[in-house]
Amino acid sequence: MARASSKTREEARRLYLTGTLSTNAEIAAHLKVKPHTIGQWRRQEDWDGLRRKIDRRAAETFVEKVASDRTQLNAQHFQLWGLVVTQLLGALKSGDPEKTVRHLDKAAGILDRAQKGQRLARGLALDGQTEEQIRAEAQTEIRHLIDVFIDSVKENVEDEEARERIRRAILEAVPDEEGSGTRDPGDPLTH
Repeated sequence: MARASSKTREEARRLYLTGTLSTNAEIAAHLKVKPHTIGQWRRQEDWDGLRRKIDRRAAETFVEKVASDRTQLNAQHFQLWGLVVTQLLGALKSGDPEKTVRHLDKAAGILDRAQKGQRLARGLALDGQTEEQIRAEAQTEIRHLIDVFIDSVKENVEDEEARERIRRAILEAVPDEEGSGTRDPGDPLTH
């Protein structure tokens, strides 16, 4: 088999990073090269690390979009409720507010249901829980799972070097709350 070109290597990387094909064997068959060659390229260029970075960035972009959509939706809802309140004040100042107030009450009910529907459709909480609260709860759950896993490794893996490698791999794979990827030396997970 002839030596693979740089275009073949680039295509193999693209297929892997986009998730079009995920195993060395699939990529090799598609490009008519040896699976060993794909594996070599994958290790040399750290395709797995690149893919994790791409996946992490995609997740961050998604979270940013959700936050932006939520802010925009809240601003829109605030404006709509402002109109209802303005109309209500105008009706109270007029001579016959009952009819207008009844119409505003119906409009407010419709607006309330529409807001709830929009929030549900976008996956936002109806109970007022903020994104920050949701993230904090998720981070707490993740840390608890890591603690349980590390404790289990301590109890069940006798080889101290293996335990240390597992602990390091976990801590490197899971970024801290700020997303910096480093942990405080006083962090209980580092001991």
